Amino acid sequence: MRRKTINRAMWGAVSAATILGAGCTSPFDAIDHRVNLLLAEGSTNVGGGTPRTQADGWPSTTPDMGADLNMERPGTFNPTAGEMTWNAMISTEADAIIRRLNGYTANASDATDEGMTLDNSLAWAVDHAFEYQFAEEEFVLSCLNLLVERHLWTPRVANDIRSQYNRFESDTAFVKSSSSIVNDLNVTQRLPWGGQVAANYLATFSNLVHGAGSTNTGSQDNAIGQFTLSTSIPFLRGAGAIAREDIIQAERNLIYAARTFEDFRRSFFVDVVRTYLSLQVQQQELENAMESVALLDRLADRQRALYDAGRARLYDAAEAENNALQQRSELAGLQESFRLAVDRFKILINFPVELPAEIERASFAIAPPQTALDAAVRTALVQRLDLQTRRDQLVDQRRAVRNALNGMLPDLNLAGSIRLGSSDEYYDQFILTSLEDMETEISLTLGLPLDRTQERLAVRSAQISLERARRSLTQERDQVAVNVRNAVRTIDSSLLSYDIQRRNVQIAKINIESIAADPDSYTVLDQLSSIQSLQRARNGRARAFRTVQQSILQYLLDTGQLRVTPNGGLQPLPGMVIDQTASLSFEPDAA
Repeated sequence: MRRKTINRAMWGAVSAATILGAGCTSPFDAIDHRVNLLLAEGSTNVGGGTPRTQADGWPSTTPDMGADLNMERPGTFNPTAGEMTWNAMISTEADAIIRRLNGYTANASDATDEGMTLDNSLAWAVDHAFEYQFAEEEFVLSCLNLLVERHLWTPRVANDIRSQYNRFESDTAFVKSSSSIVNDLNVTQRLPWGGQVAANYLATFSNLVHGAGSTNTGSQDNAIGQFTLSTSIPFLRGAGAIAREDIIQAERNLIYAARTFEDFRRSFFVDVVRTYLSLQVQQQELENAMESVALLDRLADRQRALYDAGRARLYDAAEAENNALQQRSELAGLQESFRLAVDRFKILINFPVELPAEIERASFAIAPPQTALDAAVRTALVQRLDLQTRRDQLVDQRRAVRNALNGMLPDLNLAGSIRLGSSDEYYDQFILTSLEDMETEISLTLGLPLDRTQERLAVRSAQISLERARRSLTQERDQVAVNVRNAVRTIDSSLLSYDIQRRNVQIAKINIESIAADPDSYTVLDQLSSIQSLQRARNGRARAFRTVQQSILQYLLDTGQLRVTPNGGLQPLPGMVIDQTASLSFEPDAA
């Protein structure tokens, strides 16, 4: 009868452990769902867009066990000089080199280019850019840290099953052996004001065998069950809200991470737009250079014809041809610089480098805002997310000083426990313990603060950190004010530069038209200078337009007014005027 009771108890303990483990058939799915909720919660709290990449779509990465994970000396490929070849260039003439450079462009244009607009680039970057994914993963990691802390404040269940065997021998030929199975099931719960409460159930199933030399030969089965309920509550040190410091900080860190991620989204938008505008400027410079090449070719042909007719000097014809050739060389360099810049832009947004992509000429033109230095600074100090985080972190430092001061208090802890358990006489009561075997214990412990040197050092360290945080916040506020004032002034200075470059383009076009009307009245140098002036003026206007747009975006970023859609695009503010331009200028028909 005892053996059947023990077997039932053993199977019951194993079944209980199996049921507890079966409740987590898909633990990562549940975790990913909770992470998604925290991502949405944190983003909504700061008014940002919910991250598009959801945790439940991530693969579970495991290492390839067949890979050379444990190789101590990985191989190196480094061929000798004799194993490599070198093909020398046949021709180094300028015409041949230019033909080869132009051939690179021709080969690249044979493939069907995919139009890469700014909006498409931003949407692609949000989904694929490594930098964006890294920032989003930092946000996710803060969610996981919060889930860990929240879990520590839930009832924590643990169950351990141990199998033991003991054998005893003595000089009197007395032999005794025992085998036992111990099942330890416990539940612990933290208390919000400090301390914890724990419930423990310990079941022991043993078989004791007496061998030779013993007056009591045979075997004896025992089944003992004990249930313990205990608690520990502090009243001074570690009591109150201090006990929840970890969960408080983790909850606040989620908001900090959400703000940091939203700040990154805005900065990343500005970085992508800056790079894209620079590509458009380079593309505009290429077109201007091509037009200059066409003008110089016509001038060289005209001067050669005049020389052949005996109406011009050989020097003038050679000078025109040489300038045309030099412009072609510069054009080839511009083309290579543009291709390299496009490839780097692909890396920035994680677009396949091997795929061709055509940068669209169309760009947005944000009308400059009416700004005032003091109003802009006040807006930045209120709306900047990083400043809000620094102010909240100052609260964290003050809380750290409070917690450190609490560590200097005496220990006054209340502890108590109630134990219910059967002895080896109650074989059928180990599951539901008998009230006849009940033990109660309660204690109040006072720990005098005789040695609090370490705690006093912690207080001083926290106080210094608090003062440093205050100074750092003041310094950062001043730096933000300086940056905002600079952003406002940069808008005005860039607008002045743009207006000057716009006038230069008009003057250069008038000069070109005057020469075209009466070319014989101008020297070759005058005509070459006019072509170069027009090219420089158009390039300067495109660069000035880019500077204006970048300064406006930087102003929005510095003042905390930049808003980015979930797809990574610009969310216009009420009253913001945004036009489209194909010539990188504010004039709709500029050329």
